[in-house]
Amino acid sequence: MAFRTSYGLWFREQPYAWLLLLFLWVFGFAGSLSRFVMAYYQAEITADLGVGRSFLGFTWSTATLLGALCAPLGGWLVDRIGYKKVLLIVAAANLLSVGTVLLFRSPAGFYAGIGILGGIGGLGASVTYVLVTNWFKHHRAKALTILGSAGSLGLAVLTPLLTRMQSLDWSTVYLILLLNAALFLPLILFLVKPSPEGIEEEGQAGRQASSSPAASSALSWRASLAHLRHPVVGVVMFALLTCGFSMGTVEMHMVAIHQTAHVPEAMIASALSLLGLLELVGGLTFSLLIDRMSRTRALAVLYLLRTGAFVLLWIHLPLSPLAFSLLFGATYLGAVPGGILVAGEALHGSGKASGLQTGLFLSIHQLGGVLAALGGGLNYDTLQDYQLLIALNAGFSLAAAAGYAACRKSMSARQRSQATPSPHKEGAV
Repeated sequence: MAFRTSYGLWFREQPYAWLLLLFLWVFGFAGSLSRFVMAYYQAEITADLGVGRSFLGFTWSTATLLGALCAPLGGWLVDRIGYKKVLLIVAAANLLSVGTVLLFRSPAGFYAGIGILGGIGGLGASVTYVLVTNWFKHHRAKALTILGSAGSLGLAVLTPLLTRMQSLDWSTVYLILLLNAALFLPLILFLVKPSPEGIEEEGQAGRQASSSPAASSALSWRASLAHLRHPVVGVVMFALLTCGFSMGTVEMHMVAIHQTAHVPEAMIASALSLLGLLELVGGLTFSLLIDRMSRTRALAVLYLLRTGAFVLLWIHLPLSPLAFSLLFGATYLGAVPGGILVAGEALHGSGKASGLQTGLFLSIHQLGGVLAALGGGLNYDTLQDYQLLIALNAGFSLAAAAGYAACRKSMSARQRSQATPSPHKEGAV
């Protein structure tokens, strides 16, 4: 009986929804090789191309910034032409990105492939969110977190395997990525189908209903921007910016922060391994909380844990690297899907945001990463440490926690007022 109950709870979604999630997860897992190349082969890439590390950082920042600008455009395209066509565009951009790097092995080719074409791949940032929230009804947060775990788990699993293969170099790994992108493109045609909500049909109906596509587009953008003035959405936007700032700090500067604090190499390696493990375990834990309890309360706890993590990192205790990885890793994957679901509930009451709105939220998140990448370098060049950067992360995370706590109180008060019928309304009825 227990097995039958858990089976029923887990599979209340359509089987195709889980198949689609598995399909996207597998290619996200393989796509983590791009992160591995940038993290592990920096010395080889700079030597082969005759550039410095700052060139790689500039290329990464360009891709992130361009991806942030493309995210709302991709969301708008999802609303207009459906997510399957946008996925095809993104897959083609990824194929051209890796192909350009391999075909033109020069600084210009690397920058064009990774910085520009890789950034254009940001068109797909909102696609998976729209796709999952359309197909999943009861396990949205878990599905989004599982999908988000693909890159983290791929990096954790593939890194020790590939580092043992001494014959591999960065161009060989990019060749594997090229094959992955080439396989992804035709599989989209055969496996991805319109959502049960009929998003593509709705888009066509909307275009037919409007005599002017330009006017319809303008209304779509205007409505989405107007929704950004909603107080709950304002909190979500700040929290997503904070999350991006924190993730940018961790991805670009965490090792440098530990090295500046003279942390032993063995401790740094252990902290990185623990971070990768906790990204998956903690992400699943918070997704369960977000699906089963008040999402604003769960997110307030998440950002409080992040505040504590950065405080421990700031004071540089002997066990701070491990403690930081434990606390931050546990919150790594829950903030973005949780925030987008909260915004969708505030705006539409269903937990679903439009593609354009999702793209705008993801753009704000990515801009936070750009600010952290650039600000961290400026912080170190000016002060020769990262203390100010760490303090900003702690302060922003605490403010985000307070914002979600305030949202929880205001939303609870609104629900109580709606549940209590007004005497005037009773008389009118």
